[in-house]
Amino acid sequence: MLALLMLCTLPGCVAMTTVAAVPGSLVGAVADQFVGQEVSVAYNMRHTIASIQSVLQSTSLDIDILEMQKDGAYMIGFSNNKLDGTISLRKQTERLTTIYIKVRANTREESVESAIISLLEQELKSLPDSAQFKKERYHKLMDAPSTASASVGWFRQGARLSAEQSEKHDWLKIKLPSGTIAYLKGSIVAR
Repeated sequence: MLALLMLCTLPGCVAMTTVAAVPGSLVGAVADQFVGQEVSVAYNMRHTIASIQSVLQSTSLDIDILEMQKDGAYMIGFSNNKLDGTISLRKQTERLTTIYIKVRANTREESVESAIISLLEQELKSLPDSAQFKKERYHKLMDAPSTASASVGWFRQGARLSAEQSEKHDWLKIKLPSGTIAYLKGSIVAR
């Protein structure tokens, strides 16, 4: 018995013991978090983002948050009353972008992911090369609660958003699709 207790106190065994104690349903839920569909397209990032915005709007969805990442990648958050989704975009070359899409309701919505990818492939071909992300209805998201800080993305006015008051008056703290924190000038209004 003492040997068993000593074995469980070794660094590697503690983690193994912890993992073994995780209920099977939780393991399934965690594994499902990393499931989605991936496709690469022969278009630049700017054109791809504009096409995604057009496709989501055509399906009664829209980009809620567009997050710029330090490595040149982008993450998009979108939702409505039934669906929550994320799209990540990685620039492989100037004219090659990899898109990873994940949509959930109560479970993964693989058919919705497939439909969005199918529409996107059509839209990429038909949208003019000069098309860009339309920022008119969006507010800048900042790296810190200051208008002088770096912009890290855009938030669509009227979109659902989980936010909390920041330490600085008139600034909200929000979680981006990547999990990092950004700031939005504004205040929480009860409806």
